[in-house]
Amino acid sequence: MTRVKKAFAIVGSVLFAFFAFIIGKRKLSEQKEEPEAPPENATADVALDAVQETFEQEVNRVKTATTSDTPADDLADLGNARRR
Repeated sequence: MTRVKKAFAIVGSVLFAFFAFIIGKRKLSEQKEEPEAPPENATADVALDAVQETFEQEVNRVKTATTSDTPADDLADLGNARRR
């Protein structure tokens, strides 16, 4: 290979790398748009409220069972009722 061919190869490689860098940078900047928030879902809100209410009821049952005269029996009853 002559010096001129080597020079063309080097210049061509540098230009290719430069254009690849510019195009890649453009593609990345296009992808950085902020995602859109999901739409409001009334069904999910109702289900979430129901789950939260059930959780609070269960916590209150456990609190009541632990403060009773026979906490071991009451907690065992809650565990057995949950298994059924």
